[in-house]
Parts: sequence; C-alpha cells; structure tokens
Amino acid sequence: MPIDLRIGILTIAEKWQKHLGATALGFETRDHLSQKFTLLENPDFYINGHLLPTRALVESIVNLKDGQALYHNHVLLAAKGHIAHNIEFDGDISLIERPYHIFKLNHQEILADYELLTAGRTSANISNSNTVFGKYTVFLEEGAIMECATLNTNDGPIYIGKNAEIMEGSIVRGPLAMCEGAKLKLGTKVYGATTLGPYCNVGGEVNNIVMHGYSNKGHDGFLGNAVLGEWCNIGADTNCSNLKNTYDEVKVWNYATSKFERSGQQFCGLIMGDHSKCGINTMFNTGTVVGVACNLFGAGFPRQFVPDFSWGGASGFVPHQMPAVEKTAQLVMVRRNKEFNEVERHILHWIYDNYTPTA
Repeated sequence: MPIDLRIGILTIAEKWQKHLGATALGFETRDHLSQKFTLLENPDFYINGHLLPTRALVESIVNLKDGQALYHNHVLLAAKGHIAHNIEFDGDISLIERPYHIFKLNHQEILADYELLTAGRTSANISNSNTVFGKYTVFLEEGAIMECATLNTNDGPIYIGKNAEIMEGSIVRGPLAMCEGAKLKLGTKVYGATTLGPYCNVGGEVNNIVMHGYSNKGHDGFLGNAVLGEWCNIGADTNCSNLKNTYDEVKVWNYATSKFERSGQQFCGLIMGDHSKCGINTMFNTGTVVGVACNLFGAGFPRQFVPDFSWGGASGFVPHQMPAVEKTAQLVMVRRNKEFNEVERHILHWIYDNYTPTA
C-alpha cells in the first residue's frame, strides 16, 4: 500500500497529514490489510496513495469544493466527496508506482520533508568533535547523538531524528534522513540520498537506499539504489550489485505481470520485502527482488526474483513454512519491544495462502 511507504523522511501518509493539518487519517485498502490500516468515515478529502505532495498540489486540493475531483492526464489525484465535476491539474506531479521509484525520488523528498519538519525550529547542539561542511544544514532532534563524524552537506541536508545516533568515524554525504532511534555503526560510509527508517541499524557502505522501520544492515558490505521493507536483516559482508557489467538498463520483476520489466534505471540494486533475511557473505545480482518472509543463505547468487516465503539460495529454494516464519518474527520483534500480534499474523498468513512459492 503506497501511502504507508517511507520516502524522504516521512511516509506518504505523514506528508499529507502535515501538509493538510489533518487530525486523522484513513486508508482504503485491500481486505487483508484493513485491520492494520483502517478506513476513515466521511473524510474531508480522498487522495491517491501513490501521489507525493507539493505546495501547488496541496493548494489545489484544499480549494476543492464538494463534488470536485483533481486529475492529471486522466489520473485521479484527489477528490472531495462524491465526484461530479473534474478539474485538471496542470503542474508537475510525482507518483510512486514501482519500488525503484522510492530511491529514484528520495533526494527530492528528503529536501522537501527537511524543509517541512525544520522550518522555524532550532537544531539540538552539534558537538565540536564532528567535522561539518557544505551549503545545506544539519538538524539534530532531541536526544540525537553524534561524535567524531564527518558530514558533507554540499548535495543536501542531513536530518538526525530523535534518539538516533551516528557513531565515531562515520563519513556521510547528504542528503541523509535518520528517523527516530536509527543508528550508523562505527566507520559507516553513507552516500546520499539515503533514508533510514525508525530503529534501523546500518554499517559498511550504502548509497541511495531507503530502509523501512526496524531493519538492519549492521556490518561491512555494500548496498546501493535499494529499498528494504520492515524487519529485514542483511548479513555481514553481504554485497549487492547496483550496476550491470554492461552498463545496460536494469530489468526488475513486476508482480502484476509476473514478468521482468524495463526499469529505465542504469543503477538499481536490491528490493526486499518485509521480514526477509539473508546470511553472511550473501551476493545479490543487479535488480534482485526478494519477496516477503524469505530466508536466503549459501554461496553464489540467488536468482533475480525470489518469491515470497522462499528458503534457500543459489542452489534452489523450498517453502519457508509458516511456523518457522512466525517463530522468527516473534523473536525479532520482541527484541525491539514490539509484539507479533494477530493483525501481523493475519497479514502474513494471507500472503502465504495466496502466494506460496513452489519448491
């Protein structure tokens, strides 16, 4: 469901909530997600969940009258009440329609969210043990920790969220967004535009990645032009290709068509679904897509599309059985003081029942 995806600093839903000053949000989604993302009765506005806000869009939406809908080239952007009259929006828009759009548009969204979140506010103190230079600014939220790091803001700002930490020896080139509780491990190298969701841990070398909440890449190894879901773990010394040897356009798996499609991207790395893990020294080819609740390990490159609930590696897969998935999810989530509850269990069971891979 795109509207709960994180891009920039905030999720798409959080962006719209802040721009519109909304006190409550609702989600019209598929049945198996409806317990987690509930519907709001009689909302003021309906907004396309793929759509990223801009000032011009927000202004056009808040000026809608009852029965009016905002379109752009036949794409419904927003509506107020039951649609009776269409209005064309002639400005630029950005839609998240493929996973690789998340890292592709992350630079512009970090800049937009940074302005939205820090306008009129003062950063917490930056210790003089750090080296900071560049034309953009650095903003530390309450409780953020940063010592003996080097920060270059020439290409974009650096946002360090509440209780987030950049450990000693880290070298960062913005834009970078670290959400609450996120950590850069000792000596981490970060190239923009990178987003670490809440309580993510990152080490090694990363470039233009977006990690959703509670996922880890805590050790050496490279990850670039990538998107990781929640509760993922990347084993030590895992390396992920983001550029083909031929420098050709990368093809990426499309779930809707069950085929590989042209991405339009020369740089495209790993896309990994929620609750998936890989062991130490795992190698991923360019544009690899890993589904939900996979456990990958062993020598060699897994194939470039790994179906949901796969267990294995380059030598082949067997189904990752639900009891094992649940056991791991419970163990992982309790470490972060979270509960693997019936809502989360229901979602995973629905995916398992509908997308169980063959051995």
